[in-house]
Amino acid sequence: MATRALIGYLDDDRVLTSTYNHYDGYPDHLGKMLDKYFSNEELAKKIAGTGYISYIDDDGNVESKNPEKKPYKLNLNGEWEDALFSISQEIDSFGADFAYIWYEEDGDWVEIKNTGTRSMIDQLANQLASAATMYGPVDENKNQDMKKENIDYKLDPYDDKEEVEGMIIKLVVGKRGVPKDIAKSFIDTHYEDIIKMADTDDILDEFDEFFSVNYETGADYMDEAIFTANEMGDKAVEDESASGAFEEAINWRGETLKEQFKRLSK
Repeated sequence: MATRALIGYLDDDRVLTSTYNHYDGYPDHLGKMLDKYFSNEELAKKIAGTGYISYIDDDGNVESKNPEKKPYKLNLNGEWEDALFSISQEIDSFGADFAYIWYEEDGDWVEIKNTGTRSMIDQLANQLASAATMYGPVDENKNQDMKKENIDYKLDPYDDKEEVEGMIIKLVVGKRGVPKDIAKSFIDTHYEDIIKMADTDDILDEFDEFFSVNYETGADYMDEAIFTANEMGDKAVEDESASGAFEEAINWRGETLKEQFKRLSK
């Protein structure tokens, strides 16, 4: 069975030169062959410029059924984030399970596993971090903020399911302010869809749809034994109106408390 791969060379002119590799593209073979036989600037550039490779044997010999094939050239203009997206799309367009990219300033092969666009973008951002300087100063604070909000897509969604679920719960609870059991219910019913999503915004959009269908009135997660919807509205008015927060507080739907409880009381 073919394990396809992209072998790429990224230069300081923001051009990614890539070759398609058809067989044995997994790290235990192709990754080792690249490290062993093509691990300097000249050889890395040469192998990435081959165009088409059927496979590389254990002695480092390149076999090709299509030796006339030209390498692919991808111009990475725009912002750094655009470049990361373009590279991930190039990997995907090859049907590649893995990508091996040599950046001339780093002088080493980096390995990218194709587990979805968002995952590859995160992997590329981490492993080719030095290449970001081609696009201007790196905002470390922005990078830290993005890291806090992102799911770690390098994790295997099945082997590391418990850890992935924990990250999604933290995301949903933090961004939507719902109890953990609701976030867990969302994951239990939508996990296969969630792990295919491109980024956290997509996950939150999916949660919003799930919430609107299953918890529109809020009754499923409010303690009905203590308050009815009307009583909750009256209590909130009483508690918040004196401080002025009643008119100013906005929930995740963009409603003020007054608007929210008016909807709940219908």
